[in-house]
Amino acid sequence: MRWPLQMIMLAVLAGVYAACSPVMFEKDADCGVGCVRVNGMKEIEYTVGASGGKVDILFVDDNSGSMSFEQNNIAARFSSFLSALDAKQVDYRIGVITTDVSGPNNGPRAINGNGALQDGRLIAFSNGQYFLEKGTANKEALFAGVIRRGETLTCENYLNSGSSQNASAYAANCPSPDERGIYAASLTVESNPSGFIRAEGSLAIVFLSDEDVRSLLYEQSPAYRLNDRDLPQTLIQIVQNRFPGKSLSMHSIIVRPGELKSGYSAADVAQKISQVITGDYNISVNAQNRPENFFYGADISCLNQQGSQTNQVSGSQGYLYYLAAKMTGGVVGDICANNYGSQLSAIGTNIGEKVNQIALACENPKILDLRFTNQSGAPTGSVQGSNFVFNPELTSGQTVYLKIECPDNM
Repeated sequence: MRWPLQMIMLAVLAGVYAACSPVMFEKDADCGVGCVRVNGMKEIEYTVGASGGKVDILFVDDNSGSMSFEQNNIAARFSSFLSALDAKQVDYRIGVITTDVSGPNNGPRAINGNGALQDGRLIAFSNGQYFLEKGTANKEALFAGVIRRGETLTCENYLNSGSSQNASAYAANCPSPDERGIYAASLTVESNPSGFIRAEGSLAIVFLSDEDVRSLLYEQSPAYRLNDRDLPQTLIQIVQNRFPGKSLSMHSIIVRPGELKSGYSAADVAQKISQVITGDYNISVNAQNRPENFFYGADISCLNQQGSQTNQVSGSQGYLYYLAAKMTGGVVGDICANNYGSQLSAIGTNIGEKVNQIALACENPKILDLRFTNQSGAPTGSVQGSNFVFNPELTSGQTVYLKIECPDNM
């Protein structure tokens, strides 16, 4: 399709800018660059597109025993993720942390890199860098070397060996089995190690785990009671406090818990689950707010598959990771998928700049022309005062041509 002027690519936090047609029917500096006067009215053209923009992508890797199969799967199909980002011209950074958060019974020791693999610290790639960039050579191999965790395999070999097991031996051979991916991500956001998260651009977080936060044991024991940092709504708020106005999307590759029952939103359910962390541990409150009360259609087959992979390790549905994705418009993937390529591609496609409106030269103008480059799945839009608002947002790879008519005395 041929457009009447050069395409303008915009970063989401930079705003949206207007341009006018290079064809001038009446030269008048007061009308503005490219503006045309027709019969006492001003006709103004806008061509606006969403580019890939800057996106910092944090992978939160469950490194507990039982995850080596899934780590291999995501490593093998990482090229699908990169291809989706490149197709959208995303200027990306990619970092990796684990779900391991330190505590009184989970201090630094050799198996967790003496703390280097805990508390939201970025894991160094073999080239010495703490994040990959678009121009980094051998990205697939570097990512595979970090997402595949040696401590995970060591733990699995220990659990499957039939060796005598006790707390001391477990601590020596295994990182924490207490998966706290949302908590770990919040620590990364707050500390921003190596300046990984840029002030401008978007943030995307991808959770990979075969268990819910704290292995769902928060339903059963005060020892595993949720901290507010284990909740998606807290992480969303921490991102906004640390980087005001930043666009955030969260994605999960998990044992899928099914879908939310009618009448419940992800934010509603996250708030209900949060009630078990307030005051004393209350069994009746806990029972009322068990996450399974709000879902239907859980993937039991996948749950059983996860429970058969490693001796003495069972999986659980990833309720809180599901809610994190749904609360931010992200993708919920299937950890039991034979091929992670399609869901990594879907996550990559979801990541990128989003443009929600165009600032117009006058209020409530008449629309003379409206066209999208990509009609398939194109958003609609409407004039709201002095803005043209898209519904849903204009996403990376989509471009709109808009022509409006404004009074000459605007």
